[in-house]
Amino acid sequence: MNLIHIDYKDKIAYSEEKANKIALGEGAHSRTTLWCLKPGQHIHAHVHAGDHIWIVLEGKGRYLCDGEPLPIAPGRVLIIPAGLSHGVENSGSEGLVFASISAG
Repeated sequence: MNLIHIDYKDKIAYSEEKANKIALGEGAHSRTTLWCLKPGQHIHAHVHAGDHIWIVLEGKGRYLCDGEPLPIAPGRVLIIPAGLSHGVENSGSEGLVFASISAG
């Protein structure tokens, strides 16, 4: 597999209906996607069999889990082990953009 080199800002795209998932690349052992959420949009808390890493690039929101929601903003890195409930909501006034790297 060859190196994939992307400027995420060229890939940002929002959907009026729901959080928008944009595939950036897939390898033999991982997938990388870009999530774009307009204010008020969310991804329900859910569980996966593989690990996830989320890197917040733009906007503000709340990480949703089994406990108290965690505020998130650019620069925040979330390492989510397999089996841990996770979701997100854009609680800010601008778009929320994060990269998601998942095992798979």
